[in-house]
Amino acid sequence: MAQTELGSWFTRMMLRKGRLALDKTQREIAEEVCYSTDTYRAYEAGRATPPAKTIKGLAAACGLSEETAQYMVQVALSRRNGEALEADQRFNAMFIALAEQHYGFFFKFDALMIPGILQLQEYHYIVARQAEPGSDEWVDNGWDFKSGRQQTIAARTDRPELQFLIGETALIQLRQVSQELYQDQIAHLHRWSRKSGVKIRVLPGPVLAQRSNFEIYMKEASELAGPPFAYTEALDSSWLIDDPTRIASYDEVRKMLWKKAIRIEVYHDDDRRFRLAQEHP
Repeated sequence: MAQTELGSWFTRMMLRKGRLALDKTQREIAEEVCYSTDTYRAYEAGRATPPAKTIKGLAAACGLSEETAQYMVQVALSRRNGEALEADQRFNAMFIALAEQHYGFFFKFDALMIPGILQLQEYHYIVARQAEPGSDEWVDNGWDFKSGRQQTIAARTDRPELQFLIGETALIQLRQVSQELYQDQIAHLHRWSRKSGVKIRVLPGPVLAQRSNFEIYMKEASELAGPPFAYTEALDSSWLIDDPTRIASYDEVRKMLWKKAIRIEVYHDDDRRFRLAQEHP
């Protein structure tokens, strides 16, 4: 199988990000790991990809965590084998967080939950915790991760185009949990929808299970973004897919669902239920 460039992008961007956070030069990192400066520069520029066996040393020199280094090795191995990156959802969330910083367009769809970067803190601790129970520390770390992603996206000055599609089931369930939280979360979605480049829609009706949760990322005009990819997950795993044919199929589903959806600015579930009752007495 041919190597793909998605894993190469993640590796070089993480090295660059870590190095800059340490305020080190490329030469300093190269000397620390006993590489030539030109070799290390080629890694950050994407002209070459470090072998998997050297990645942990490079990651440590750039101040990256052991967990991040472990994921970078997994990314490199998948790239070498020309495979879609299959990993634990926690690991692939690192990739998604990096993509949210740099891609010019992304689309997120969840039929059952509010997408993480649109969630209020109360939603995370009440609703998301019910869906994914865990220890207090696990839940707290989850919110810190989401909050950081929210702040990063809000701080972007290049105005990416963001599309969020939320299943109506997510909103109906939220209202059953707490009417007050429902109102606060809806108001929060309205605030997000007023941001430049952000579009939010609600999808009424049932959705096939295999179409109920996926994301698409496109480079658009962003200089630091990587190749296009789709993201999807199942019970025990998740995948980053960069095959153009498969991405195109996901995009066709996106367009189809988007046309059926209702803009958050005009959505009101009370009105919908009344109309449905009138149509189907």
